[in-house]
Amino acid sequence: MNSKNFGLIQAAFSSIFFGCIPFFTLPLYKVGYTSDLVLFYRFFVASVFMGIFLLLKRESFAISFKSLCSIMLHGANYFIIALFLFLALRYADSGLVTTIFYTNPIFVLLLSVIFFHEKLELYKFVLIVITSFGVGLLSGFFSGGVVISFSGLVLSLLAGIGYAVYIMLLLKLPAHDVSREVFSFYLFLFGALTALVYMLFFGNFIFAATIHEWTNILGSALITGVVSNILLIYALPKIGAVLTVIIGVLEPLTAVFIGIIHFGEDMTFEKFLGILIVVCAIILLTVIPNLRKNSI
Repeated sequence: MNSKNFGLIQAAFSSIFFGCIPFFTLPLYKVGYTSDLVLFYRFFVASVFMGIFLLLKRESFAISFKSLCSIMLHGANYFIIALFLFLALRYADSGLVTTIFYTNPIFVLLLSVIFFHEKLELYKFVLIVITSFGVGLLSGFFSGGVVISFSGLVLSLLAGIGYAVYIMLLLKLPAHDVSREVFSFYLFLFGALTALVYMLFFGNFIFAATIHEWTNILGSALITGVVSNILLIYALPKIGAVLTVIIGVLEPLTAVFIGIIHFGEDMTFEKFLGILIVVCAIILLTVIPNLRKNSI
């Protein structure tokens, strides 16, 4: 298997694991956790997991000041993106928020062309439009009854743009003097610190006390935090930012399946069509580059 195909697989599993976020976070919301508190626990416990892993590997935590500043920027940005996304859900229907947020491949494509002078390939643009339409179907955006709020719209858009910037910074502003695992440790640590500072001014802190709470916190930190982020960091250099964020639509697809299987939500024709469109777009994403290469 060549490096690019392996990167596609890593990006796909990263998105699938990210899509498990509702499975672990919704039970915490039901017992009174706020978005910032969930994010704090997710980042903090993930940093503990990564710290233990690095200690077992006997890997050094040493890092240059330049790389430390870079990772601090990534960690703060990652928290802000998630916060904007969760706040958007307070003001607008989840269908609108999901659809707007997952247009972020368009922003990645534009940033790549404008700032890094990458070639604008037509098939990538077409696939972005197709996947955005599929996500709209998955989220119920086209079924009517979606509450359109200016605040929700702006926050969703800012989250989408922020995620595009985050992906581009990961690719263009890496910490060269540390491994990906050490990078992830500091990323989670600074994300947790940012969330803690935010809570000191705007939120309330709750100590996790039950096995049920800790099970969901540990699952969120390990699966949707450690594993998914490491896979993302490994996939980016292999396949680039645009392909990575297009494959990212597997995240809402996974969330839909979890909603149907675990939370008993209905499988509508609209959702089925959205799933079909997204899957076809992902297949084309892997097939077209090989066809173009073989035709040369």
